[in-house]
Amino acid sequence: MATTTTHTSYGSPVSIDIKKVSASKQQKRSGLTYPLVGSLFSATGKPTSLKSSTDQGGYFGKCYGTKLIRNNLRQLILCNKGERVMLPNYGMSLNRYLFEPLDETTFFLIKNDILTTLATYFSIVKVINIKVFGNPRKQKQDQLIVSLTLQLLDESLDIFDTEVTIG
Repeated sequence: MATTTTHTSYGSPVSIDIKKVSASKQQKRSGLTYPLVGSLFSATGKPTSLKSSTDQGGYFGKCYGTKLIRNNLRQLILCNKGERVMLPNYGMSLNRYLFEPLDETTFFLIKNDILTTLATYFSIVKVINIKVFGNPRKQKQDQLIVSLTLQLLDESLDIFDTEVTIG
């Protein structure tokens, strides 16, 4: 059998700059910004309007990138199991740990709950660091602060921190 050793190319060759531009285009993830993600009270203690919590001035706004991931992650952490319609296991139910002592056992249970829920419902990130501690401004054990360092598992491989207060 004979193999062909000639190669015919048609058109002009593509420059390296054009190859780089076309290879570097990433699709942006987009989603909705929920109106209750921001604080409902301003620094003066007066309620703010829900419209000011979205970027585009409407009730729901569009969100991109790590801001979208943070919003969705915050919704997942603050949601209790059984609250979502048709998804009874969605959420973390971390409220049950509010008045527990923050010892190694409780930290292990919280960490295990976070890792298994993120693996199930939020598989686009890799957890790098987890910190769970009580609110240092309050002496009572009625608030937990969960601080996560995450890495996106897409083309960008962005690393970002997020912190959620429970209670």
